[in-house]
Amino acid sequence: MGHTQPCCGACRFFTGAPAALERAVPGLNILSSAYGSVRGNTGLCERHDSFVTSATAACPAFADRAQRESGAPQGP
Repeated sequence: MGHTQPCCGACRFFTGAPAALERAVPGLNILSSAYGSVRGNTGLCERHDSFVTSATAACPAFADRAQRESGAPQGP
């Protein structure tokens, strides 16, 4: 069984919540809406302030969301 590389969607810095995207991008409502299906799996990387997809390969700043939410100890 192989090791799979983490992706942005599993990172604590990734948000795909429509309301958060509309707050982060002033004027988005004028163009369309973050609630629309055309957005797909796009979200905002709050660490790098950029749009990514949830399937994008994680960068070195990746912080596992599940590990943070579970209260598991963090490494250095």
